[in-house]
Amino acid sequence: MITLSDLGFTYSRKSTVFTGLTLNIPAGRSVGVLGANGAGKTTLIKLLAGLVSPTQGEVSVLGFNPRQRQAEFYQNLFIVPEESELPPVTGMAYLKLYSVFYPNFDHKRFSHLTDQFDVDTSKRLTEMSLGQKKKFLVAFAMSTGCQLILMDEPTNGLDIPAKAQFRDMVIQHQSDEQTFLICTHQVRDLDSIIDSVVMMNETHAHWFDLGELPEKISQVSHRSEEDVVLYSEQRMGNQLSIVVGGQPHATDIDLELLFNTFHNNYDGLIQAIAKDAA
Repeated sequence: MITLSDLGFTYSRKSTVFTGLTLNIPAGRSVGVLGANGAGKTTLIKLLAGLVSPTQGEVSVLGFNPRQRQAEFYQNLFIVPEESELPPVTGMAYLKLYSVFYPNFDHKRFSHLTDQFDVDTSKRLTEMSLGQKKKFLVAFAMSTGCQLILMDEPTNGLDIPAKAQFRDMVIQHQSDEQTFLICTHQVRDLDSIIDSVVMMNETHAHWFDLGELPEKISQVSHRSEEDVVLYSEQRMGNQLSIVVGGQPHATDIDLELLFNTFHNNYDGLIQAIAKDAA
């Protein structure tokens, strides 16, 4: 589905976003992309969509080189940007104009999702609030039938009920063939909908299958002397730790704690997973 090989992107000699990223993301997954501000999450989306070219390495998406910008590629990819300049037309006019570019567009689903989101499609998009625009674009994206949907901070601008609706939409309407790649810094908005996560910084990117992690590492609040600790921090008076190996007294792995482990002890984390996998 997505393959990065020694990928790098630099705006100038003094402004390197990231370098040497290598990873494979399989099809049919809900993937969260986590990284500190400036780690290159939005740049990664642009590279996957062919909007910019890498300054080193290669990228393959859906079997295509994105920079070739082939029509068949874009018929199977949709981007929900963090912010967008929408045309001064009604939602229904936008639907008529742009749905034709997606052969698998589901008009019944679009109508259902905009109703669920309480979006008035007779209203001009430029007159909608940021939250309403985001709801409209998410509903449109999930109706395209695209194999890959890229979302950059999709819950920004949504209130708490709308965030819950967004999670329900992803759970209910993602098909087995679709991959969702969701970049965010609001980790808790993704907890219930992602099955894997890409964590990235300036020099590393790694894809983790969340379902396999408990066999390889554990989160514990009471560690023993025998535990090999990868990372630890205080939370609400408790000492939470990520330790090597499966533990019978483990709790669900917190994505923020996992990211802090990735950020502070990358080598130890990757070695522990590789050792356990072997």
